[in-house]
Amino acid sequence: MVRVQVHRNSHYAVVKDPVTGRFFRLPEMAWKIAGHFNSNLDYRQIAFLASEREESDISAEDVQGVAEQLERLGLLDQGLSRADIASRQEAVTLERRSILYLKRPLVDPDRFLSGLLAAIRPLVSFPFVVLVVVLVCCAAILHAIHPHEAAQAMASSLRGWGLAWLYGMTALTLTLHEIAHGLACKRFGAEVREMGVMLLYFMPCAYTDISDAYLVPKKQNRIWITMAGSVADLAVWSAATIALATLHPVQGPLLQALGALMLTTGLRSVVFNLNPLIRLDGYYVLVDLLEMPNLRLRAREVVRWRVANWLGRASARPDETARDRRILEAYGWLSLVYVVALLSMSAVLAAQWLVELTV
Repeated sequence: MVRVQVHRNSHYAVVKDPVTGRFFRLPEMAWKIAGHFNSNLDYRQIAFLASEREESDISAEDVQGVAEQLERLGLLDQGLSRADIASRQEAVTLERRSILYLKRPLVDPDRFLSGLLAAIRPLVSFPFVVLVVVLVCCAAILHAIHPHEAAQAMASSLRGWGLAWLYGMTALTLTLHEIAHGLACKRFGAEVREMGVMLLYFMPCAYTDISDAYLVPKKQNRIWITMAGSVADLAVWSAATIALATLHPVQGPLLQALGALMLTTGLRSVVFNLNPLIRLDGYYVLVDLLEMPNLRLRAREVVRWRVANWLGRASARPDETARDRRILEAYGWLSLVYVVALLSMSAVLAAQWLVELTV
């Protein structure tokens, strides 16, 4: 699967490896040259044909360089056996596995999402987003006017039977969040083949594999796909906030239910989903805005290089422009501080919970 995109004012081909599911960004000309590799021509003959078709000066050395690059990336069809394919897929799975990022796929939702999109297509549109923005503004004003009521509702969901509402609403809103991602992905022409559950920094949550959004040509559409879950969250949060204000005074189970909705949508979106310092929605929006793929990995390399320099150890400087290096270093340090703080807070809360159990 291949799509042409504009990245920093240059045209690139985004290629999905059908075996490993990885995505690669190649210069458009390199991919056009690769289109001649399915013939029995040598490098010189391919260079001649490509030069004529693209009206550009392409040498046999250029063709050889493209072939070697594709071979390194595993994109050349070399007649892999089933065992070879399984081995490559397992290698990618092991590479992506992390104790801080454990995933368990459950279903292939593509057919379900296609049918749902056909039924509610008017909601997956720009006017709906405008409506959500209006509702969010109204809800924010109500929060400012009645902060005590909102705090009371959220606090009620953290004690007694409110915890049952909190768990139930967490499952419901996470499902809606992930379905929203999937619907937006389908809306812009990409497939969604995996939904499941995961442990992110030891916190249970749901996920939808929308990695095919990398193939969507327009950057703004990719950002909409990433933001869809948070848009759904904020719509639910706004509805719960407005309901709390209009039905005032609210007590009992309804108060707990509305408080649980507010906690599991608005607060979760602001603190986690829209936070670019962890690998959730806000991170992928930042990647597209900065046009810096593999932001976290590149940031880590820059931080490692900086630490090595501080320790007086010789280390090759990452191959980044001065501007990108400054951005990556700033992001790397901020992300590190945030993750350490998040894990420390989780450890403290877990310790307090264990103490309460033993008392």
